[in-house]
Order: sequence, then C-alpha cells, then structure tokens
Amino acid sequence: MRRLRHLALLSLLPLAVSAAPNSQMKLTWSDEFNAPEIDATKWNVHHSVTIKDGKANLNLLPGKEPGLWISSTLNSARKFSQVSGYFEASVRMLQTKGRSGRFEVRNASLDEPPSARLFFDGHGDDVIVPGAQVADNTGLRMLRPVKHGIDFDGGASYKKFHTYGVHWTPKFFEWYVDGKKVHRLELKTTPTTPMFLEFCHHTAEGGKVKEFMDPTNGPEPLQIDWVKVWK
Repeated sequence: MRRLRHLALLSLLPLAVSAAPNSQMKLTWSDEFNAPEIDATKWNVHHSVTIKDGKANLNLLPGKEPGLWISSTLNSARKFSQVSGYFEASVRMLQTKGRSGRFEVRNASLDEPPSARLFFDGHGDDVIVPGAQVADNTGLRMLRPVKHGIDFDGGASYKKFHTYGVHWTPKFFEWYVDGKKVHRLELKTTPTTPMFLEFCHHTAEGGKVKEFMDPTNGPEPLQIDWVKVWK
C-alpha cells in the first residue's frame, strides 16, 4: 500500500512542457483506415468494428433486452507488437456517459512480471484519465494519477479528434495528449516483452446502458482516425 501511494503521488510533481518524442524515432507500423473494411492482417475484430469516411468505428451492438448492449474491441494481438517505443492514435472519445472508451498498449498477459497495460480511459463528458496496470515483484497494481495534465474544455474531447500517445522506455512510461506530456510514471523496471495495441468500447458490468434503452438507437461509437507506432 505504501508503494502504491508513492507511485500515485508522482503525478503531483509538475511536468515540464515537452513535445512528443516521435520526431527522433522511425515509423514502424501504421493504419489510416482508408480501406472499405478493417485490415485483417493488422487487426482482430470482436463484435462490431466498421469503417466509415476513413474512420474506424467501434460500435455497441444491441443485446437480448432493451438497454442491454454488447461491447466491441479492436486489437493487434499476434499481428503486431513491439518492445518499447511511442504508440499514438487519433481518437474521438465518447460523448455520453454509461460506457468506457479506451486506448491501450499492453502485454498479452499480466501473469508474468514485469508486464503492464497502459491506457487512456474515457467515460464521456470530458472525463479522460491516463493510467497503468503494472505487474512486478511487488504484485499487480492499478495506478491512476491523483492529478494529470489533461485539460479539456466543454466537450472538446468528443467534438473533434485528439491524439493520444504512450511512450514506453526501459525506465518510465509517459502519456501525451495532442503532443503535450500529461503524465509520467518512473519505475525500476518496465516490461521487456512486446506490447500490442487495443481499442475498447465497453459497457458497464452486465451490459446495461440506461441512457440508451431503445435497441434501434444506440450510443455513438468510439472513433479512430489513424494509428502510428515509432521506435
């Protein structure tokens, strides 16, 4: 518990204004979703992910009863992964509440330390938080900052696309929004096995979204304009 508190308080330290690190790196992988359908050589699709106007849309599917919805996921597991580097995506987060839209960079399993999953989690109404779930020799811990540098104003997060980036090095993780560093987490050791990308449009536990009871009128999708990875 003492260790967890120490890591969380790192976010209270002032962050120096700095640009995203990709200008000094080489592009290793990308997708701009310009094809009619999701590229099956790059992505695994779970449930409903479609392309419209050059954007990937993670949709919720109606469940068996009004108000019940089924989540959708898009990931590059077993198709692309990389050890360290800068992972970035242009995403239009969710507008309405009751669900979660997430951009993750993660190991396949957290059972073998050191391993981690790094994420931006959006819950609608400009509530977007960086975080990490880290497995090391002290156990498995969920780390969310007490304070971070993401400052949206009046719906900016879902009225347009923003870039969300995760920088992974042997000693620290950093989170960027629109090229600005918003959080940094320093560790004695970070994962040494490849991580893949994952995007999720999740319902709350049980699949109920009380704001959308009509199965013919679903929530807005989580949208992705492009994804790029550098090293």
